[in-house]
Parts: sequence; structure tokens; C-alpha cells
Amino acid sequence: MGCTASKDLPGMEVTHSPIQPPAKMISIPHAADVEEQRLRDEQITDEQEADREQDEEKVKLLLLGTGESGKSTIFKQMRILYGGPKTDDDLRMYGVIVRSNIVTAIRKLCLLTRQLGYEMKLDEESAAATAADLSDVSGMTPREAYDQIIAYLVDNTATDPLPEISREQAERDWVGRSTRAGLRANLDAQQFLQHVEAIRVLWQVRYVLLCYSSYTSLSLQFDSYLLISTCHLLSSLN
Repeated sequence: MGCTASKDLPGMEVTHSPIQPPAKMISIPHAADVEEQRLRDEQITDEQEADREQDEEKVKLLLLGTGESGKSTIFKQMRILYGGPKTDDDLRMYGVIVRSNIVTAIRKLCLLTRQLGYEMKLDEESAAATAADLSDVSGMTPREAYDQIIAYLVDNTATDPLPEISREQAERDWVGRSTRAGLRANLDAQQFLQHVEAIRVLWQVRYVLLCYSSYTSLSLQFDSYLLISTCHLLSSLN
């Protein structure tokens, strides 16, 4: 006996069915998952509708004007008068900007003092104060204060760095730094703390005040709003 290969019988048709892949399992979500998804969709829809209604209630203004015409100033005033309550971060940013504006204004006043030829007058006022024993509590004369501002903030010719702000002074300072104010404003605010005594002395000098008065009557290429408003802030240093 031997094993032989099977042979198809005459007249018989043999068909071979293809191998079917196993049926995939279809997962049916649970009722709890369906309800959670429905609630989530409703929450998103409600939030979008609330945002749309809130946006419709906003009054939108388009301010048009040439450069330096006061568009940003009007916007800032509207925020101050009608905006929401200020946070500590907002107040810190405003403090940095105010200090930066003061540094910018004292730079311009010192430049104006030089342009109007009042530097020699500072020497005369310093000599008069020394003779009358009326030196400032800081021990700084008007000329010394002027030279310090010119060397460190105007001409940048100073070779000796000023002492760093003490840790105690930094801890007492509530303004500090503000990332929202920008790098330049933060740098000016730090320089304000380093030169605050020189700034205070200069704002008490008669010829610097004359420069301010001359500025208000002359047409010079400075930002008048910044200078005039900041000079009022300088008065609070006295």
C-alpha cells in the first residue's frame, strides 16, 4: 500500500474558498462615556456663546492720527479712567515706566542746560551754596550732580562704575522690575535708583528750572508731553 496524491474525479469541479480574516471587535462606548462627552460638548458651546456675547458688549474704537499725535496717550488715559482694577503687577509696571520717564526727562534737561550755556551758571550756584554752607543733605553740589548725570546717562564717558544698589534698598523697593515694561525701561528704572540723589539735587537748581521754563517757550525737538508731565513728577522727589 502506498500513499498517492488525490486526484480530481472526472466531472467533479473543486472550488477553493479564500481564507477569511478574523472579524474585528467593535467596541461599544459605555453610556457613562457618552453622557460625559455630551456634557463636555455643551460646556464648550456655552463658553463660546458667553465669549461671543461678551465680545459684542465691548465698545471698539479706531484711533487715527499721525505719529506722535497722542493716540497711545488717549488709549492709556481711557484704561486708567475706565479700565478694571489694577493688580500689583500693573502697579509695578507703572512704577518702572515712571522711573524710566524721569531718567529720560533729566537727560533732556541736562542736554538743554548745555545747549543754553548754563553750565557755568551751575558752577556759580555751587560756589554760592558752598559759601553759604547750604550744601544739599546728600553732600552733592549742583555741578557735581550735573556732571554725574552727563557722564553716566548722557555722554556715557564715566570710567568708574557706580556702587550697586544695596540689598537692603532693593528689598525695600516695591517696584523692582517688570517684564511687561520692556528691557530699556527696566534699565532706566535701575539707573534711576543709582542716580536718584543727583536727579533730586538738579531739580532744585534754579538754572535747571530755567531750562524747563525755556523749553516750554521754545520749539525744540523733544517730546513735550513726556518732558512736561515727568517734570511734575520730579517735584515729588524734593
